[in-house]
This record gives sequence, C-alpha cells and structure tokens, in this order.
Amino acid sequence: MLAATGLARHEACSGSAPRSVGAPFPMAQSFRILLVEDDDSLRGCLAEFLQSQGWGVSSTAFAAEALQLARAQRYDFGLLDYHLPETTGTQLLQQLLALRPLPSILMSGMASAAEVATAQQAGFFTFLRQPLDLAQLRQSLERLIHSHFGGPLAPWNPPPGITESLQRRQPPTP
Repeated sequence: MLAATGLARHEACSGSAPRSVGAPFPMAQSFRILLVEDDDSLRGCLAEFLQSQGWGVSSTAFAAEALQLARAQRYDFGLLDYHLPETTGTQLLQQLLALRPLPSILMSGMASAAEVATAQQAGFFTFLRQPLDLAQLRQSLERLIHSHFGGPLAPWNPPPGITESLQRRQPPTP
C-alpha cells in the first residue's frame, strides 16, 4: 500500500484536540520520509503527522515494497517498525543502507531489550517504544534532523486529534 491512509480511517484519530492546540505549523524544511509500519491505522496516523509538517511521505507495510520505493526515490530519513510481516526493521535497515545512507528511527511496542540493543548496533538513530508519544517522536525527529541536516525545526502545533490518538494506541498483545 503506497499511499497512507487518512485520519478518518483511524477511529482514535477522529477525537477532538484540546482547545489550546492550534493549526499545524509547516516546517521550513521539506523532507522525504520512508514510513514502514504494518499496522494500518498507526501508519495512517503517523503519515498524517509527518505530512502535517509539510514533509513528503511514502508509506508501506512491507519490506519488499519499502526496498522498491527506496530504489526508485531518495529519502531523507526512515521511520521503521521493528516487527514486519516479512522481516524485522533491523534487517530492512541493512538492506536500505546497502542502497544509500538513510538515517532511521526504529519503533516497536513489543521489542525486547536484546532487540533494542541489536537496533542500536544496526545503526538506527534512536529507538521509540509504542504507543508513541508525539512529543518524544517530535524530539527524536528534531535530533535526527539537527544531527544529519544541521538545522533545528520550526515551532510545532500538533494536528487536531492526533495527540490523543497516539496516546490511546496500545501495542498488540503477544
């Protein structure tokens, strides 16, 4: 699935945002992101969040499609899930890095301490546990961008409903 699903397709994303949250403030920088997440609703929410920053997003649930996308287009960074249908996020990153450099963040709600250590050794910029906290995701993205592209991000206001969506999202039980 190349196109990301929208917020309306994720029941938790349709909640209203607190009144203090303003309209999204697009980033001054334009980045291309490869998003690989096998949970359709979470992938849709993350794509919406990233697009609200003014960034281009290609999303898929499958490693093979992610590799195909990476061969056809250059991405600035990746946001990869650890547990994918065909492989792991760490194995996928190694295949992506064989094509070209791709700073990436790994996410998982079920990764063990050993898997986190393996991710760090594999070259991920950082690891985030799910359910994702948007403030933590935002900070990780800022650090990645500052580290790899040399600049800070502009101020940010989350899109309505997305903060509550990711806070309520629970990882699947094993």
